[in-house]
Amino acid sequence: MDKQRARRSASIPVRIGHAAAWAAGLWKQEHLRTLITGAQRFVLCAVLAQGTILGGYMPFGLAMTAALMARGAGLSALGGLVCGVMLRGDGFHGGIYAAAALLVLCVMSVCAGLRVMSERWFAPGVATFASAACTFVFLPLGAELTAPAVLTFLLVQGITFGVCWMYGAAFAPPRDENDWRRPVTLLVLTATVLLSLSGINLFGVFAPARAGALLLVLAAAYLGGPAAGAAAGVAFGAAMDLNIGYGALFTCCYGLCALVAGLFHDSGRGWFSVCALGGGLCAAMLGVEHPLFIPLIAELFCAVLMFAALPPFVWEAIRRSLLPDTLMGEAASQRVRRLAGTCATEAAQAFYELYLAMLHGVSEGKAAGDRNIRAVFDYASDHVCKNCMLCTQCWQRDYVSTLAALNDVTQPMLQRGRAEMSDFPYHFAARCARLPELMRAINSALFALRERESLRRQQEENQSLLARQYAGITDILRQLGAEVTQDETAQPLMERQVRRYAAAFGWIDRVCAVRDSQGRLTVELYGEGIDDIMKQGDGFSAGLSALLGVTLTAPEKKKGSQGIHVEMHERAPYRAVVGIGRQQKEGASVSGDNACYFLTDTGTACLLLSDGMGSGAAASRDSRMLITSLERFLRAGISVGDALHAVSPALRLRSDGMRFTTLDAFTLDLFSGRAENLKCGAAPTYMRLNGRWTILSGTALPIGLAEEDELGDAVPLQMNDGDIVVLLSDGVTDGTDDKWVRQLLIAHAGDSPKEIAAQLVNEAKGRGHDDDRTVMVMKIEKLE
Repeated sequence: MDKQRARRSASIPVRIGHAAAWAAGLWKQEHLRTLITGAQRFVLCAVLAQGTILGGYMPFGLAMTAALMARGAGLSALGGLVCGVMLRGDGFHGGIYAAAALLVLCVMSVCAGLRVMSERWFAPGVATFASAACTFVFLPLGAELTAPAVLTFLLVQGITFGVCWMYGAAFAPPRDENDWRRPVTLLVLTATVLLSLSGINLFGVFAPARAGALLLVLAAAYLGGPAAGAAAGVAFGAAMDLNIGYGALFTCCYGLCALVAGLFHDSGRGWFSVCALGGGLCAAMLGVEHPLFIPLIAELFCAVLMFAALPPFVWEAIRRSLLPDTLMGEAASQRVRRLAGTCATEAAQAFYELYLAMLHGVSEGKAAGDRNIRAVFDYASDHVCKNCMLCTQCWQRDYVSTLAALNDVTQPMLQRGRAEMSDFPYHFAARCARLPELMRAINSALFALRERESLRRQQEENQSLLARQYAGITDILRQLGAEVTQDETAQPLMERQVRRYAAAFGWIDRVCAVRDSQGRLTVELYGEGIDDIMKQGDGFSAGLSALLGVTLTAPEKKKGSQGIHVEMHERAPYRAVVGIGRQQKEGASVSGDNACYFLTDTGTACLLLSDGMGSGAAASRDSRMLITSLERFLRAGISVGDALHAVSPALRLRSDGMRFTTLDAFTLDLFSGRAENLKCGAAPTYMRLNGRWTILSGTALPIGLAEEDELGDAVPLQMNDGDIVVLLSDGVTDGTDDKWVRQLLIAHAGDSPKEIAAQLVNEAKGRGHDDDRTVMVMKIEKLE
């Protein structure tokens, strides 16, 4: 007995498996799916056939029948319409619309296979023609045919055409992810279905269809804001008012209720429900004497209670069905990126052309500014010889000998910087009656010429610096243009995983997961559940990281154009621990050194150290300006070399060649470990790479002394776990007597960066020349 019972119990799972396989195979049968689809269309047409507007017209069932017939579903649609009008019990009106549906079927059958069937206007036009041909009998005869009756008849035909067009668009697939036509057409379809069911009353004072319509209006206001809510309210309210046949009570109530509540859609469902109830009650007071005032109040209370009670996943389903996605579509975002990239590229080309034009102007100035000694002698002769009695003899009869004499004066005059009596030939000096006065005029003109040449050379240098700055800006804009046009790749599979995981913490409205051009993941979450996510903090991040297989940073709340959201980024495998030590020069009130450490949004750790010439406020201003400018460029994603070529000319103009500034810049990509070190007149960099200490010295001159093409290039490096980088100013050591530095670093390599920096600064006191002392130490650690 026990064996038989055990055998029967063991066969139960097998039977269940066979039954499930049979059901799955049955569902895959094409005729079953066709039968179920036909039943759905049958029921839809039967329901829409119940809807009446403006005193007995029933255009919705006929419009749906025509829209489905255009898609090859004639029999099920026609059967649903006939069944719907029979259930109404109104034989006359029902028979007229059944005849109109048969007329539509005849036209569709005749035109089957023709190209006109694919036109969007064809099905609405046929439905409107059949409706007008069959319902004209509703018009009164003789003197009773008034203008309002004719206008009502024409309005019904327009509604028939419009809703048929909307029905066809609702069954068509969306063109893209942000196609606004799909949510609008689904909204119209839902409104007409609820209008058709609004005749079903409970206890004579409550219509479930109208309560459902108001619930959808509240959902639109809550998910889409006041504009979307007001649009949905007007659409559903107008549908209900059309069913009644007079007044605009439901339009005002639904629209105002959604508008008021939508203003508080970011304040939580509780406060939103209170505002919705208050706005709806105020609007309903406009129709106190309306026969549907009491049912409207009951439906309002019921809709608000259902809104507050429904779980969050219901609102997410409604949002996806009725409201368009507020995020920018992929095609639109690509167009924006291409436009921004084009603007940056065109701006770069404009700056490059300015650079070439200024260089051309400098070369022309040099050619025009060659020494013009002839102008010196012309000036002297005009002021001295013109009033001399021997002018005609010297400059007409003995013109050749006079020019030869002045030519003999030119060479020694230029070498000495002034003319003297001994420079003139004897025959000219003996003949000239006003030689001392002539010599003074020549020296005055020569001095003025040299002053002009000095100013011209300074102006040419400034123009050259400005042109080089334009060249640096050109490189930066080109780099920005290239980065802007790089696409970000959406991760729909990850978005679904994140949505399911985050739903356990609260309602999440939207999830965005993208990878940038370097393959790094960014996750954004929107919705009420972000407060609970922030409370979990690292716990939420750890669980999501395990699910996605990507290590993410802790959640961070931010406010952007799409509202308040939680943002997480892919965490870099390395981290940088930095320590900074400083001591200013003895007796100095301000240090000429400036240093900073920061981490960019792309995961790049940056160390910047600058030493201004000498100490004091002027040196501090120069080094601070350099550090501040470079920091902004580096945070924008510009490489340190391109940033320096844009900043260096401005510093040279600022210092006027009288001061200089050193720079030591170290950047580390925490994702790959790749690093760069750029030095301009800075002290050596001490590094421990793979357990061995090495020294990196630069050869470039400080900024302010070197030309822009002599600033040097960044040295590429590869850093790993445990590596150390030490940047220091020449107040600690200039590299000539650094044995104590190397010994200290070897002995204290296991200390923290802050301790190493403090020991170097303290030990440097009293060694070498007295100057400001700054040390920056970075240790690279690999995260688990």
